[in-house]
Amino acid sequence: MAELPGPQRKSTASRGRLNQCAVKPPGRTSGLTVSLPMDYIGFCLLYEDRYLRYTRARITDPDLSRELVETTLGSVAINWASVLASRRPAAEAWDILGSLIAQALRGPAAATLCNTVYRVLPPLQADVVILRHRLYLSNKQAADLIGVEESVVASQLRTAHRSMAKRTEPSQPTALRPHA
Repeated sequence: MAELPGPQRKSTASRGRLNQCAVKPPGRTSGLTVSLPMDYIGFCLLYEDRYLRYTRARITDPDLSRELVETTLGSVAINWASVLASRRPAAEAWDILGSLIAQALRGPAAATLCNTVYRVLPPLQADVVILRHRLYLSNKQAADLIGVEESVVASQLRTAHRSMAKRTEPSQPTALRPHA
């Protein structure tokens, strides 16, 4: 979640709502207090850092990376009830982040080494490759982050490795290729 300069946070547990946290926007004297669901705050605490690391791997501009993650989490907040009601909330948020990154990469931010993998592999395989080999997440961590089963991550990674191996094999004349 975005760090707000000087927010005053207080638990609303004393008012009987254990599942929310009140946040007073900084610099405002209107007395406005915004209540965020505790499960949303937990979601942000769980995913924000990994989202930011992933986005920075894809987009080298740290300010743009932070903006995309903040926009993602803001969109998740706005749609929290439907995101939470979905079968896989993490997958919903990952799709939002992926869409925002794709929009940003239509400009000069596209020229990073990590983005090359997205030109040769399907998006899910490329995501798994980046998460496993660039961010060094385990299959379980990657699966949790993108909202899929661990077996899907393992399968996508194997398929990506095979595909990349085929692309990097030196081409041999037909007569020298092994026969199956």
